[in-house]
Amino acid sequence: MKFKIFCGALLLLASQLHAALLDDVKARVTLKDSQRGEFRQEKNIASLSKPLVSSGTFIYLKQRGLLWQLEKPYASDAIITGETLIQRVKGKTIVKVDAKSQPGYSAVSRVFMALVGSDWRVLEQDFTITGKVDGTRWQLELTPKGGLFASFANTLTLTGNSTLQQLDIAEKNGDSTHYTFSNVSAVGKLSSDEENKFQLK
Repeated sequence: MKFKIFCGALLLLASQLHAALLDDVKARVTLKDSQRGEFRQEKNIASLSKPLVSSGTFIYLKQRGLLWQLEKPYASDAIITGETLIQRVKGKTIVKVDAKSQPGYSAVSRVFMALVGSDWRVLEQDFTITGKVDGTRWQLELTPKGGLFASFANTLTLTGNSTLQQLDIAEKNGDSTHYTFSNVSAVGKLSSDEENKFQLK
């Protein structure tokens, strides 16, 4: 009986520490529902000696989706929502994915937007979250609980201060992806070109 009480107390303490950690990180992140910035992606494939590098800009609007604008090595843009992915090159749609026809898409898009937008409520549904706060910086390690992400990813590591600065994805096959986010700020007013790119057509 005493052992059960002891175990229960440990679980309660762990839960309180977890809640305190996330509360601390939430208080530090100033931009959540609306932000824009630059990204750099390095895809490390175990069979290749050099990473595949790409870069561009992004705009995240919680109510409308994520506009991911690739600039290098070639120009393209994608609009990601919970229901649809549209990828365009020179204004022409080359890929359109609908969650109704591909149910797995909604799980991936929901998590990716939550990662960029620091939506901890969504992330807690799919991941066990641990981490630390050191001065002005914080780091969280997300371990998939199951489902699609658990089938290919070991961990996702987020690092930041007032905004998310880095995202690292360690895959089960030995590959990894490293994202760096910079010059992150409030979105402000969209340009006419950005407004057009947010249209789901």
